[in-house]
Amino acid sequence: MPSLTPIWRSAEFQEREIFDLYGIRFDGHPDLRRILMWDEFKDYPMRKDYREPDDYEYEPTPHDDVLEKAKRHYAPRPQLDGAENITAQS
Repeated sequence: MPSLTPIWRSAEFQEREIFDLYGIRFDGHPDLRRILMWDEFKDYPMRKDYREPDDYEYEPTPHDDVLEKAKRHYAPRPQLDGAENITAQS
């Protein structure tokens, strides 16, 4: 498909996004590379034939460490705090 960037320079990012998510290539695009997915990602996630991998592996994140520290410093919130009894008044 021909690129619209020679006519409208602002089409550059939209064409990169379309390429990244659907795999459509634009002839004459000045910088056609991934914009949302990482470079090693091989598929195009918005295509109807895309299948998510079923072999995700758990990787600990920095958030897990922060959550554990927060649990040590704050008391657990009670299950019922009375907010469930508040009703709208007419």
